[in-house]
Amino acid sequence: MNLSDSIPTTLSVQLLDTHQCRELSVHINEFENNIFGPDFSCDYEKIKPWVDSGRLFYAAVCGEAVAGRRNILSLASAFITHTLSRDQLLAGEIADYELAPWSEGVRAAQPAIYFSSVVSGDADQLAAIYDSLLDDLEHFLVVNGLKIRSGFCIASGPAGYRHLAKSGFCPLEGRKYLQKYDLMVIDAATARTEFWRRLLSLERTPPKSIDSSHIVSAQRPPELPPLDEGTSARDVEKRLALGKTERYRNRRDW
Repeated sequence: MNLSDSIPTTLSVQLLDTHQCRELSVHINEFENNIFGPDFSCDYEKIKPWVDSGRLFYAAVCGEAVAGRRNILSLASAFITHTLSRDQLLAGEIADYELAPWSEGVRAAQPAIYFSSVVSGDADQLAAIYDSLLDDLEHFLVVNGLKIRSGFCIASGPAGYRHLAKSGFCPLEGRKYLQKYDLMVIDAATARTEFWRRLLSLERTPPKSIDSSHIVSAQRPPELPPLDEGTSARDVEKRLALGKTERYRNRRDW
């Protein structure tokens, strides 16, 4: 796969996975601060606990217009928190960077995914970062035996809102982050894209909707069928590994 044709001014373009992005987390934080503005800006020290927890996942496309000077062109990130922390944010009790990482010690809470950022003006790049991010998230969930029932996010502007709505996110009625940004939620019943359908269907029982009384009514597609009862975690992990190998078999270095 080669994105260079769509970005003729760059010398090289490279897709970075979570591990590679964590090494650039300081620069990524600066990039996000510049993109999303002062209402979402935070010092790196505030976001560092997410990075250190191993619950923050990234995918990015970087390019070099000048050799040795790498620029972030597209980015997506997701953070695995838990439902207790999620509910605090939705209630306006904490800022987004104060969300706590999921931990086995929090037995009263289920894991939930905070879709923390997505930035891209190129369809090919957007598809590539979603693909990479999904691989890393699915691997983490399978290895840890986790089932994700829900996701949530903050729409920072009209373009972001439209993108998230197309993915299956629904706005929470009467809820605003900082009194002005839409809070949105998603589950397996509302998910419309492969990324979210796969991410939220790694469970055997139908997912529970998030506080459905607060979700603006929307036309929902039929629920995805659960995995066969005979499918083990080992079978799922093998399937994911084979799928990843197949997708990258013909991909050239960017």
